[in-house]
Amino acid sequence: MSNVVMAVDTLTNVKLIGADVKDILINTVVPILGIWFVARTWKESGSPLKTFVALIAAGAIWWGVLNMTLLRDQTGETWNHNGTKAAALVTAPVATGGEGR
Repeated sequence: MSNVVMAVDTLTNVKLIGADVKDILINTVVPILGIWFVARTWKESGSPLKTFVALIAAGAIWWGVLNMTLLRDQTGETWNHNGTKAAALVTAPVATGGEGR
């Protein structure tokens, strides 16, 4: 009985660690990469316009990562109208045979 409890606790801990890693990636790594991209663009081009466009692109990517579930749900509603999944749609049976016609 105690082995089952330990296994459940281990799985719970792994899920919590996975959630922490996901939060670290979203809230730390993505902004650092965005800042690096903008700084590299500024260093290579020296153009304020290109740097501004890089800043907008990095911000848009970070926003997309932060709102991934929102975008996923909206895409699902667009492609699968009425909230049904394409795989769950029922098709009419096809008549086969026709020997007597």
